[in-house]
Amino acid sequence: MLPEVVTGEETGTAFPTTIESFRKVGADFLTRAFHAVGTLPADDRVTAITRADEFVGGGMGRKLLLDVEYARGDGLARQLFVKFPLDEGHPQREIFTWPMQAEVRFYLLSIQTPLPVPIPTAFFADFNSEALCGILITERIGYGEGAIEPALEKCQDFRLDDQFDRYLVVSRANAALAGEHRAGKLGSTVAEKFRFPGPRQIGGERFPHDQANVDLRIERLRAYAKKAPHLLPKNFATDEFLDRFARETRLVIEHQDKIYGYLNAASDFIALCHWNINIDNAWFWRDERNRLGVGFLDWGSAGQMNIARAFWGMACAAELDMMDAHREALMAAFVDQYRAAGGPPISLDEFRFMYRLAISVDAFHWMIDAPTIVATHLPDYPTVRDRFDPRLQNVFLARAQQHILTVMLNEFSSANVEDAIGELLTRVGESERAAG
Repeated sequence: MLPEVVTGEETGTAFPTTIESFRKVGADFLTRAFHAVGTLPADDRVTAITRADEFVGGGMGRKLLLDVEYARGDGLARQLFVKFPLDEGHPQREIFTWPMQAEVRFYLLSIQTPLPVPIPTAFFADFNSEALCGILITERIGYGEGAIEPALEKCQDFRLDDQFDRYLVVSRANAALAGEHRAGKLGSTVAEKFRFPGPRQIGGERFPHDQANVDLRIERLRAYAKKAPHLLPKNFATDEFLDRFARETRLVIEHQDKIYGYLNAASDFIALCHWNINIDNAWFWRDERNRLGVGFLDWGSAGQMNIARAFWGMACAAELDMMDAHREALMAAFVDQYRAAGGPPISLDEFRFMYRLAISVDAFHWMIDAPTIVATHLPDYPTVRDRFDPRLQNVFLARAQQHILTVMLNEFSSANVEDAIGELLTRVGESERAAG
């Protein structure tokens, strides 16, 4: 049975574990919590909650739209956003709650340390790993108000006529964060709170499926391609492409130790990043000179990682034609900004190679079950006209999984994974011979 209140491991503050228990403690809890992390002056307090409406959107947790009043509240936001994990008993509670621990730590970091990328102003955050509970309270972004643009939907970039401009500012902002971390500008707690190697890397990172399970999923992809070839662009539904994809994925499983080992040992490329900054996880505005600005949301699983893996996390929901036209320019912008912000002097060539390796494991890993998920949420997917059919566009998981599947296939094809692994084996062999 989930307790109504637990003690946070980050701040030592008792916090409610659900929306229902939050409603019982109200303004008094907000005052104590904000005082605990210094976001509310000691001589000020929250006097009232005037709105506490549950917001249904996304699938990672439960959320509240909160309006508050203060005794004074000089300069403080009155429209807040509160996030809790999914309810106890929800089948995805555990897998979706653990990423919140890093999100909590990142927002607490932002209270103490200026960041090079705007994020919602944090008021309180904490986590309890024993009860698997967390809470996050930030300002609420006013989408569609003033200069702030309306919120974007995932995997609907085709509605935008300035896609490249958006991905360019996102690339530079994430690179600036990574570079400032490597320059030591984000304080001394990053190494402790965002450890690298982390739990996935200690003992050797591994692909989550063996060859037999991968083969099964490749067959499901073949069946998906036969039933709905019109949903797979380019030549992705052809036997020729799928045979090549199957051959290359076998190489990935065979050489995964070397792929993961190379990515995780590349010390100049390891930095604190947002791991999944699709443009719907950001907000945008234009200043008086029409320059595009960006802020980042959804910091779950933020941490130290190979920056090429973070680049895939950004690219994974983009339009294929945008990536084909501008992939190189976005990589160059990331590398330039990373170095300019104080990161190591990495080369574009090496970043490109890292990205090809990251695609071979991460893109494949993320989307290996997409055909099953699409079929589960939209059983009549073979009958939709195309990816723009409202029947597909209006079912979030089907829309997102179908599109990101095509991005994965596109990036996998562009990466020429077989050649990338061949080059990796040559490099590792040369390194081993030199060490011997």
